Amino acid sequence: MKKRVLFVCTHNAGRSQMAEAILNSRYGDRYEAFSAGISPSGEIHPNTIAVLKETGIEIPEKAPKPLLEYMDQSFDLVVQLSDCGDAGCTLLPASGRVLNKTFPDPYGSRGSDNEIIAVFRNVRDEISVWIDEEFGQE
Repeated sequence: MKKRVLFVCTHNAGRSQMAEAILNSRYGDRYEAFSAGISPSGEIHPNTIAVLKETGIEIPEKAPKPLLEYMDQSFDLVVQLSDCGDAGCTLLPASGRVLNKTFPDPYGSRGSDNEIIAVFRNVRDEISVWIDEEFGQE
């Protein structure tokens, strides 16, 4: 049986979507990943879609989901990808383990288009390395 993993970030438009897509793409034989946001945005950030596509990962058309949508489910692992101390992350779905692994939020990046996409790539790469380290060893 696959282990269920929920990734939680602020908007469910960047980090958690990346983590969900990367884990499902690389280790979907052992894990079933989901993602949610504390304050979900209206859409997945276009740069999230673009930087995942650069690595050969296509994410389906879907909208960010609120964390509340998952409160009646249970997970083997819930991963908080943002510092959500003030954002209300204390209420999480039932899980065997909660892990805090903070990554920079690319959502509000400023600068030229090239500078902004570079921030998304860096976050994608950091998440990718961590996914391999955390989930690829089993």
